[in-house]
Amino acid sequence: MRKDTGPSFYKGQLVKAVKPVGMRNWDFGGWRKASSAETHAWYEKFHEDCRTGRDVWHDSGGESKLAPQDTYLELVEGRVYQVVRGRVQAPCGYHTVKGAVELLCTHTGQRFYTRRGCITHLEDSKSSSK
Repeated sequence: MRKDTGPSFYKGQLVKAVKPVGMRNWDFGGWRKASSAETHAWYEKFHEDCRTGRDVWHDSGGESKLAPQDTYLELVEGRVYQVVRGRVQAPCGYHTVKGAVELLCTHTGQRFYTRRGCITHLEDSKSSSK
């Protein structure tokens, strides 16, 4: 049986962020792959912290600490976004998230992924993009 992952969206459609009832705050957001500049900046800060003694190079199991693969963004409830891809299996860390959508923020210009349940159609763009 197929799990309901939210409504369908189409490329170019305008949508707005709406937090579903019962969704935890940390699930209401988006993510994108970290850029090489962000990864480099993380390692620079980490190495500086290790040199000054504020951090150690390993975790509790003795494994090396790795830079985060993703950057997380907050969705602003009521803000308008544009759909880049309506159905995506989005990469998130070392796994993929089914039932996602790729969006473009109309304020910042960033492309990112979020779950389809976190957004809804705008009334005037529901049928105009088909």
